[in-house]
Amino acid sequence: MEISIDAEVLATIPGSIPFLGGMPITNTLVTALVASALLMVLAALIRIFAYPRFKEEPKGLQNVVELTVDWMQRYTTDRVGDKFGNELAPYMFTVAAFMGMNGFLELIGMGIARPAPSDLNCTFALSLTTFILIQVYAIRKKGLGGRIKSFMKPSPVIAPIKVVTDIAVPVSLACRMFGNILGGMIVMELLYSVAAISFVLPAFLSAYFTLFHTGMQVFIFMTLSLAFIDEALE
Repeated sequence: MEISIDAEVLATIPGSIPFLGGMPITNTLVTALVASALLMVLAALIRIFAYPRFKEEPKGLQNVVELTVDWMQRYTTDRVGDKFGNELAPYMFTVAAFMGMNGFLELIGMGIARPAPSDLNCTFALSLTTFILIQVYAIRKKGLGGRIKSFMKPSPVIAPIKVVTDIAVPVSLACRMFGNILGGMIVMELLYSVAAISFVLPAFLSAYFTLFHTGMQVFIFMTLSLAFIDEALE
């Protein structure tokens, strides 16, 4: 059985289309677009039909929504403080929701739908966003001059090392998530290849590698992202 590390190219956008011409359409890109579309539809449905019915005393879906929002806000504020934690909560929740929907699509796709985070382009995009947020929040707190000076502490001699270390953050985050998600996907592909022998084992382990394993990687990504932001704020 051959498993490719690279995403499969399904089609290519015609070169006559401005800006996007020649861009390959991969299976991971399709999964990312489907996941994003489903999340937007779900958010719209909750906002239009569920939110107007929210009451002072929460029940059912309102309980789930409020608990999720409250947990995410407490999680971010505990790590970077109230001032920036509340602002970062929506971003962290978006990452978690996007990754979770990709895991769900992989689960119901039975090995056909390849999750977007198994493509390095996806994980690097998420990591680059975190890297930009690190710089933005550090500059907001210390100012541009203060951010530059922070690279020279405790001595200007180590400034180049700290700059390289800072630049390595998105690479580290991207490669860590990519490797772990891809590893889980490969294990599941191998299990699906022997589905003719057993239907129980692949189905049982799929719940781990596509849900628990993905959730664990999201938690690690969020924790490290907040840790890097908090370090930049010090």
